[in-house]
Amino acid sequence: MHVAKRLGIPTHLSTRPLTDPLRNSKAVTLMKDLRPSLARQLRERELHAALISPLDYAKESSDYCLVPDVAVASGGNGSIVVRFREGLQHIKTLAVDPEFPAEILLTKIILAEEFDIEPTILPLQATVEAMLEKADAALLTGDAAFYQWGVSENVIDIVEEWNEMTSLPYVHALWCGWADQLSPKDIELLQTARKKGVEGLADIAKDYGKEQRRSVQEFLESFTYDLTPEVREALAEFLRYLYYHGVMPDIADLNFYTREQETGPLATDGSPP
Repeated sequence: MHVAKRLGIPTHLSTRPLTDPLRNSKAVTLMKDLRPSLARQLRERELHAALISPLDYAKESSDYCLVPDVAVASGGNGSIVVRFREGLQHIKTLAVDPEFPAEILLTKIILAEEFDIEPTILPLQATVEAMLEKADAALLTGDAAFYQWGVSENVIDIVEEWNEMTSLPYVHALWCGWADQLSPKDIELLQTARKKGVEGLADIAKDYGKEQRRSVQEFLESFTYDLTPEVREALAEFLRYLYYHGVMPDIADLNFYTREQETGPLATDGSPP
């Protein structure tokens, strides 16, 4: 008897092209939660796979595999931004949503390397207005960044700075699971869902009010959902930065599910079959 695979998914707009086509599939059960909780549930084997950040993958990379050909990536599209009250050099404190540790680390790297700024981090789940009352600047990502989309005054586009620093996009999320948990049919299902989701961006936008639909579709179109060679290199580069900045004890390998055998990782050369 086939048991539906439990897949952990965040609620962010940017990941909907990968998850919406799975909603009516009997082969999977979608479990929505905040990203730290998804990472914990996957780590404790309460989930078969989940859409998680590169940081969460790196922490367990020896046990996890990545689904080939699927990712959420972008380059300078306003999906991770820092809003600040005054000049850059006045940023001494940065309010952040603790749901996004990977984006917090990316921002710390960018501010340190590109602007020579090392602000005190203030965890705070609140509106941007409340964040800026408590801190000199606010990190906005996920849907919070979308609702500030187009604001250009007193803003640092963190992904754009990453792109300028590395000449690579930034990888926001990946399908990741235990090496023995997803079959070739499961992998194919996730890859097919990606294709359908990308073709149906306008349908996702229809869930929003008429005044927002164009912005929603344009926001989704600013991402790429393919794990192309460039996106794989971007992922590998971020994993190298995690090591160089002392976040990880070593550089995580890229392990991919294989299509040839029932389950298990590929060779760790960063190239799916």
